[in-house]
Amino acid sequence: MVLVTTWILAALALAPAAAAPANLDDAGRDALAALVARADVGGAVTDSVGGPGSRAMFLQVLSSDLFLHEAVGPFDLFVMKADGLESRGESRRVMTRARQGLEPLVSVMERAFGGEPGLVAGRRLPIVVASSDRRDGEQGFDQLVALLDWAEDDYSGWKPSGNPVWTDEQRAKLTVRTWEVQLFNLAHADAVAQGDAFLDHGLGYYTLAHVTARVLRQGAWGMVPPWLAQGLIDELDIAAYGEAWVGGDWFERQTPGWFRPGWSGFVPQGMSPPAPVRGPPADLAVTVKDSGDSWQHRSNSGARHWNDLVVDRGSEAPASFAFMAEHESFLPRDRAYARCVLHLLTDVALEEGQPPLTERLDRTPSTPPSGMPDADPITVVFDRALGGLPEVAELEAMPLGDVLELVGHPEIREQIEALGADEMLALSDHREQADWLYRQPADEMEWDTRNALWTLILEAEYYQQLHAWRALGAALDRAAAAAFAASAEYPKRGPTRQRVGQAFREALSE
Repeated sequence: MVLVTTWILAALALAPAAAAPANLDDAGRDALAALVARADVGGAVTDSVGGPGSRAMFLQVLSSDLFLHEAVGPFDLFVMKADGLESRGESRRVMTRARQGLEPLVSVMERAFGGEPGLVAGRRLPIVVASSDRRDGEQGFDQLVALLDWAEDDYSGWKPSGNPVWTDEQRAKLTVRTWEVQLFNLAHADAVAQGDAFLDHGLGYYTLAHVTARVLRQGAWGMVPPWLAQGLIDELDIAAYGEAWVGGDWFERQTPGWFRPGWSGFVPQGMSPPAPVRGPPADLAVTVKDSGDSWQHRSNSGARHWNDLVVDRGSEAPASFAFMAEHESFLPRDRAYARCVLHLLTDVALEEGQPPLTERLDRTPSTPPSGMPDADPITVVFDRALGGLPEVAELEAMPLGDVLELVGHPEIREQIEALGADEMLALSDHREQADWLYRQPADEMEWDTRNALWTLILEAEYYQQLHAWRALGAALDRAAAAAFAASAEYPKRGPTRQRVGQAFREALSE
């Protein structure tokens, strides 16, 4: 029940809020005013600090001489010349490394989000980098968070949907995000520990996580299973950099004992002992082997853990999406499996002319008066990427009352009947159910009843999607097994790649 409640709260957070966005507190206003003065952007923005902010004001501050700026594909990269990056040489060095680190994303973004303008395609996505150590009194990053909070009064819809920006917790993070903007603090311990590797790869990984979360959470409706969210991020990451950022390689170095060939014992009469061995000893033999959890080894990620997964298919309990859906589990082996299967789905087995999953998700939803976003359920969007399963189509066509019996939650039906909403049980789509609820006259349905029914709609949709994920997971398991049977080695190119892709598609359609 905890997971259901969490999903309902997350769904409500995405719905439009009736109240106006909360204003910055006094500390936030001071930080914002200090940044605007520091950027020296003129009277128009300065005079507006006491009122609501906007996208235009945010970008106007970033266009000041306080920031370096370069465009990298769809991303606008800004480096704040302050605090740890105050020197011209250091800010320029960070800009160069960050730009080079983001460049591998450009072609991946074109392939993944190359359709019509949507949540990602056709947009400029700002990435702002600072380096502010609060222990030394450096306030640049805090000022950027205040600026973003202010701008979100009229920017991407993040803050009006109930997501905080200016909080102590946010300001202490490595990265602060809204739907379109990312702020990074290179003085954060996690970035410092990675050094330049963070700019070379970590920055790109976080950026892919950002755009993927945007399309998964806004381009469709419903709770996204961890294997889809993390697997899709990792697959895009590997496509860009050749290996995954999340993971690691651990080694054990062993030096076995060494010896010089020699002789000991008695010497028979008339014989001489062998000549002594002279010179330096031979190099020590060092054996290096991977240790730790092999499912997390970065060295295995480029080939999508293929060899390990082929072996795993012969185990008593191989990795399974159906198992993950039933038990709501997600372990390192499951993440490796998700990376590989999403690679098959979005690349190896993708038919020419068909849009990838990411492009299918990259659609800007709207919200009708009912308050229920018009985006398709995430299970429906994913099902289309698979070619369409009869089980999912039948489930979507069922009236709500039948769905609740099928998924094993007749108590929800009983609660709906007890609230006098029998008509709603004949509707098959949660958006239709929300519209029916919206159209009920205010003088005939109390607000408590209305709110209870709204929550039951969300709860029923949660269980329906969970049931659909089991069917989708079983289909993916079947297709993955066929792909692994088609080749014991990772299908890099040519006939092997075609054979594996065909086996995957044919198994999906069975």
